[in-house]
Amino acid sequence: MKRLAGRIILLWGWRRALVAFLAGALAVLAQAPYDFFAVCFVSFPLLVWLLDGATGEASDGWFRHLRPAFAVGWWFGFGYFLAGLWWIGS
Repeated sequence: MKRLAGRIILLWGWRRALVAFLAGALAVLAQAPYDFFAVCFVSFPLLVWLLDGATGEASDGWFRHLRPAFAVGWWFGFGYFLAGLWWIGS
């Protein structure tokens, strides 16, 4: 488990964004028609591991320091809400 966490923490670039997006999309399965709540025990640790590895240059100011964490949260939320849109359409 530590090896998996280490690999996820060290992801960078589009791979980090893709994992965050897929974790958000996976979290949608915990909602109404599926009610598969156990998937939250996979998707939220993925989010925490990604946020744990999100670092920026502290010397460049607070915005650049927090930008990688913002991007991870944005991609997770985008995947979550995009995958949840089918419910609105039906």
